[in-house]
Amino acid sequence: MVIASDRVHARARVACTIVIVGCSSGAQKQVEPERHAEPVAARDADATNVAPGTGDVQIRVEWHAVPIELRRSPARTPCGTAAAPAVAPTTTWGVPDAFVAIDAAGAPPSTVARVVLERCALAPHAVVTGERVAVTTTADAPVALTIEDAAGGHARAIQLPIAGHEVDVPVQRGATYRLSAPDGDTAWIAAAAGPFVAVTEANGQATLRDVPVGRHAVVARLFVRGDKTPRTARGEVDVVAGALAEVTLDISK
Repeated sequence: MVIASDRVHARARVACTIVIVGCSSGAQKQVEPERHAEPVAARDADATNVAPGTGDVQIRVEWHAVPIELRRSPARTPCGTAAAPAVAPTTTWGVPDAFVAIDAAGAPPSTVARVVLERCALAPHAVVTGERVAVTTTADAPVALTIEDAAGGHARAIQLPIAGHEVDVPVQRGATYRLSAPDGDTAWIAAAAGPFVAVTEANGQATLRDVPVGRHAVVARLFVRGDKTPRTARGEVDVVAGALAEVTLDISK
């Protein structure tokens, strides 16, 4: 009887051991998702596509207390639409259509910007281009526009044919041009001399990608209808590899 009892206890001990091992195996399986967390995180980091030794820069341009006469439409166009205001700030004074540039080395863009005349209005009102800009119209009759260097250079006439045709206009890198429609609407064209030039969007911000690491000078310029010189603000930004740097430039003064 004693021997039988010992055998029973031995079997019980084996059963308990099996249960414990089974529980331990189950615990190990619960840990497996954590072992897969690192590769997933690594893939997410790669998704930013930031080149080695570079970072991104977000530039915000502000103009506090823009005069009301610059924020409202000056008149009606011949097409019966409201003419665009000189400045259209956000409720937090972010300014769209301002040119921003970072002084860092690199090849200038080879892209060709496009400006369209539609219903007596030019769009967009500010563009960055390479060595030429494409101008077109949606009108069903020819129209003449004027382009001139914003610094006061010689004005040239651009004869636009009917809708469906584009005219390529050569521009000089580093210069900014004013494109004028017959009714007085204006678009500004910056022929970029470097790779890091952009236009602020409706929220007053622009993001420049893959800027070399280091401290760089930053400038913002806003051309306002009726002003001889642009409103300008300058600053600096420290670019860190793989990170987003932020800088705000105030052109209020």
